[in-house]
Amino acid sequence: MSKAPARSAAKKLPAVTIVIEWENAIDVEDKWTAAAMSALEREIASVAPRMAAKPRITYLYDTNAVEPGIIERTLEAVAPRLKDLADLEILPTDGLTYYKLKNFGISRAKTELSIMLDSDAAPQPGWLENLIKPFSDPEMMAVGGFTVLGADDFLSKTFALSWIFDLRSEREKTVKREKIHANNCAVRTDFFRENPFPDLPAFKKQCGFWLRDLSARGYQYTRTADAMTVHAPHPGYSFLVWRAWTMGLDRDYQAFQTATKSRLGRFAFAFKFFGGKVGKSWWRIWRNGDEVGLPVWQRPAAMLVSLGFYGIGLAGELGSAVARSFEPLPPPKPKAEARAKPASRKTVAA
Repeated sequence: MSKAPARSAAKKLPAVTIVIEWENAIDVEDKWTAAAMSALEREIASVAPRMAAKPRITYLYDTNAVEPGIIERTLEAVAPRLKDLADLEILPTDGLTYYKLKNFGISRAKTELSIMLDSDAAPQPGWLENLIKPFSDPEMMAVGGFTVLGADDFLSKTFALSWIFDLRSEREKTVKREKIHANNCAVRTDFFRENPFPDLPAFKKQCGFWLRDLSARGYQYTRTADAMTVHAPHPGYSFLVWRAWTMGLDRDYQAFQTATKSRLGRFAFAFKFFGGKVGKSWWRIWRNGDEVGLPVWQRPAAMLVSLGFYGIGLAGELGSAVARSFEPLPPPKPKAEARAKPASRKTVAA
């Protein structure tokens, strides 16, 4: 009987802070935000008996873009138990956008571990425990989860097959990719507070450059396919046009910082990316269409939509290569001497 308390204590999960921005929720259909909140409530309820303390959940929003009270009303309608299961905080900010909201939320965290979750990403069973499990290694600084795109109509099915997120069937591929997405990841709070997402002239590349810096400095991170979320799809064709254009601008910035400083080289980088993405998306549309319920007769149209999306991105990237100039990023800061152990990238089995 004396061993039972020890076994029980060993199963306790550490206290965490979950930071959720309310920027994505502005654009997507309400049903996806509601599904995300409901799923989070179910996930917290399932692990609550094993938590060392109630998790703190912080919703952050920009007062210039979000109607006051909308988060409270949505929670009351779709996840009323969340306020009892967690220490819930709904915090207004003045003008902060996606990555700055993440940085600000974690800067206020009091727990050893912090989790980033998007307002339109629905955690699946086992998400929280599997996302924080790798931190049993004291050298682990960050853990990335597995995000798939929700799909319920022609457009969303097309982009589930064409977008950057892997399919459910691609779990093994996911854990081998050296990427981390700010919509579903966990970090050591103190480390991230000292090393937040950088402020870059890019729309959606901060997490990629952050991970590149972390890896170059020898810190450990990993990905796990067992911490899965279902992310809302892109909300309509007009949004996709804008998203494709911004993707092109971001890709050109990435080309300059990671591949080539010459404008001609940036042109070549743009065409290489375009060809690779179109080829990959067309292959997945034909080979994996059944996985997301895309009928065969709709696949040629899906291929055309994908071609158009990446074509707009190509135009944005080429335009940026012609018109924009950048300054090189400074080299990564040296790794702290206190963590001088040789680094290796560990992967959690799928």
